[in-house]
Amino acid sequence: MIERYEDEVITVIWSNEHKLGLWQRTELAVIQAMANLGKVPKKIYEEISAILTKTPIDLDWWLQKDQEIHHDLNAFLEERLRFLSPELQLYFHKKITSYDTEEAPFAGMLKESLLLVKMYYEALETILEQMARRYRYTIMNARTHGQEAELQTFGKRCLTWRQDLEVDIDNLGKAEQNLKYSKLSGAIGNYGTIEPVVEKEALRILGFEPYYGATQIIPRELYAPIAQALCQIVLTLDKIAITIRLGARSGRPIYQEPFGKKQKGSSAMPHKKNTISTEQTEGMGRMAKGYYLMIMDNIRTWEERAIEQSCVERVAWPDLFHVVIRSLKTMTRVLKDLVVYPDNMLLEVIESRGCYASSEVKEVLKESGIAFGLTTEDAYRIVQLAAFNAFEPSDGAKKLRENLAGSLVEMNKLFLKSQQVPVSTPVSIQDIIAKAQLKPSSQLGAEEEDIQRWNEILKRIFSDQENLDRWNQIFLPSYLLRNEARLFQEILGI
Repeated sequence: MIERYEDEVITVIWSNEHKLGLWQRTELAVIQAMANLGKVPKKIYEEISAILTKTPIDLDWWLQKDQEIHHDLNAFLEERLRFLSPELQLYFHKKITSYDTEEAPFAGMLKESLLLVKMYYEALETILEQMARRYRYTIMNARTHGQEAELQTFGKRCLTWRQDLEVDIDNLGKAEQNLKYSKLSGAIGNYGTIEPVVEKEALRILGFEPYYGATQIIPRELYAPIAQALCQIVLTLDKIAITIRLGARSGRPIYQEPFGKKQKGSSAMPHKKNTISTEQTEGMGRMAKGYYLMIMDNIRTWEERAIEQSCVERVAWPDLFHVVIRSLKTMTRVLKDLVVYPDNMLLEVIESRGCYASSEVKEVLKESGIAFGLTTEDAYRIVQLAAFNAFEPSDGAKKLRENLAGSLVEMNKLFLKSQQVPVSTPVSIQDIIAKAQLKPSSQLGAEEEDIQRWNEILKRIFSDQENLDRWNQIFLPSYLLRNEARLFQEILGI
């Protein structure tokens, strides 16, 4: 990973120095297991451990030897063996193969990296919970298919983000269970040289259980779900980032990612606040998918072993962790300092002209109108027509749409004239329906006789004060959001 996106701790975990240290720990665990089982004298383990512990691994020597023999594990063995007497050398890397030495350390590095991921996840989860509480009663329009839908609170939206990530971290926890296994079962996994009891004891020392059924390597089917769960975290963060980007678009943003006092949004346009952090998160999602697919391909190997997976794992795993942690850090910062505009959220609700309640409106009309011969289809079409009526363009807007400017001069005149047009209060479907003011729309196929019949029925329905009182009630946020409390109770216990 390039320095711009790397995490320092992940870099250390996957460094050569750390890896070789874990290789040595595995080699010593095998000798210790043999000693514990009475297969070699305990003083042999103690002597080898003492010598190698006080003699640091010479990384430069190892790298030079690797370039010479093209085998990093054998280069490691040669670097270590040079400090042991011929008698002690007999016990080092005895009856095991390269990946017996490497598998437990590899799983160990995955474990260490996952601890870091979970730490950053917990920080983000805390922020989302704080946001959910803070914006518990901040109303906004929800959107489906990019269109305004029903009413919700911004706190609820934060809760859904939190729950999506909770699913991801749960999946990661389940996949992580596979890391309790490792192997020390020889060149093809059938204990051709090493005994099963030595494997079991050595792995116990290292904190693992034997995986029965390995070839020369642990099957990568055990590791692929971890990569999938990590990728899924980034894609969920990408989904959150996209939602923030959509809400930050120019005009009337409802929230924006933090923007530094000395930050620049564009080299050409000084007014801009480009959403660079959330955009980067989408890019991280693309990278995460690429690394995940590489790791998935590592499931396939020739017979008992080939080496295709080795180069992929040296790059894809650490880079995937860099991407996950970068994404978690970025979105934690974005959400912690997210600039929220409750006033613009409220204006969006008002300018939706009552359509935020259309689902409830439809149900109320069905119930109230059945005594007057109003069908379910009638109720749907009445609400639909009222919505189209509410958004019918003004006469001035119609002229602009029909009479396009024919020159820059004409365009200037239209532009200046439009700036002088007063802003009118939006008409709501609440009034159109209650006052029986449905009109034909060129965008819908409702017949005039149907519209006249609907208006007559609406007059009869709303001549009843009880119906009118109920009608006005259903447009209140307190009514529409009365059951949203269940989400906060079940998720946060409030």
